[in-house]
This record gives sequence, structure tokens and C-alpha cells, in this order.
Amino acid sequence: MILCSYRNLHVAQPLLIRDGMQDEMASRYEPVLYARAMRLLRNRSDAMDLVQDTYERALRGKGTFQPGTNLRHWLMTILYNLFLDRCRRQGREPRALCLDDHDVASPEPEAPEVWETITEEQISAALAGLERPFREVYELRLLDNCSYDDIAHRLTIPRSTVGTRLMRARHKLRETLRAAASG
Repeated sequence: MILCSYRNLHVAQPLLIRDGMQDEMASRYEPVLYARAMRLLRNRSDAMDLVQDTYERALRGKGTFQPGTNLRHWLMTILYNLFLDRCRRQGREPRALCLDDHDVASPEPEAPEVWETITEEQISAALAGLERPFREVYELRLLDNCSYDDIAHRLTIPRSTVGTRLMRARHKLRETLRAAASG
């Protein structure tokens, strides 16, 4: 076996009789095959195994490769077909475990999130506590469902000011409600 390194990744490849196709497979297409295998499997060791199996299948079936055609496409097809075979094989394997044989602890009830404890009265009070320019923009956007352009036209302010005031109103509401929820 020889080790071929790709970005600190060592993939074991069998020592082969050197010819043009095998050299090209090992040097030129390994990074591409590995990247594709990682996208498919999202696991480094499984991706390395898939690339290794692809090389093995390609070398066993190199008689079916037609010189002059796209070697990269042929290798990618082999890799993808091997991936599909693995998925089908895993689909046939039983996944469920019998929970009757194991003691399973019931989960602790979760404490409500801080935001879940806020009442409508607190929201109304926080909204009433906003300064007038921020409250107007916020109410027009969320309660009247107006677009930024409509709000800008109604309040005779630039559209960019609408976005800024809305962002600041949300920030001030968030801070006020966070303080009300924790206090």
C-alpha cells in the first residue's frame, strides 16, 4: 500500500502497476472524488472508503472504459452508483431498537423560555414606552402591515429612515421586554 496525501488527508491506495489511467486517477481526480464523497456522506472516513471503493471498482472494470471518453465523468458515475448501493443497503438494515429491553429515563420538563413568560400587557406597555417616531414606524409596519415605501410616504421621511427607525424600535422593545421578563 502507498499513502496519497490530500490536504493532510491520507488515503490508502493499493500499489498499482503504473499506466496512464491509474496515474491520472490517483493524482488528478482524487481531490474531486473526495470532495464529492464528502458532500454525499458528510463523514471523513466514509468518504475515504467510498473513494477507495471507487478506485477498486474502476480498476476492476477498466476494460469497460473507452479511451478518449471523459475519465472524470466515468469515475464520478462509479462513485455515485456505489453511494446509491450503500444507501439502499442501509435502507434494508433494521434501524429500530426495542425500547422495552432498556430503561429510558423520561426527560425533565423544560423551564419555559424567557420570551414565553411575556404577557400582552407587557408588550403593550413596552410599545407605549417607545419614543413617538419609533412607535409610529413600528405600529405602521407590524400592526397596519404597511410597506417601507407606504410608511415613508405617510410620515414624509426617507425610506432608509424607516428601516433605521424600525431596527431601533425592535432593539428597544427587545431590551425593554428582556428586562421585564427577567425582573
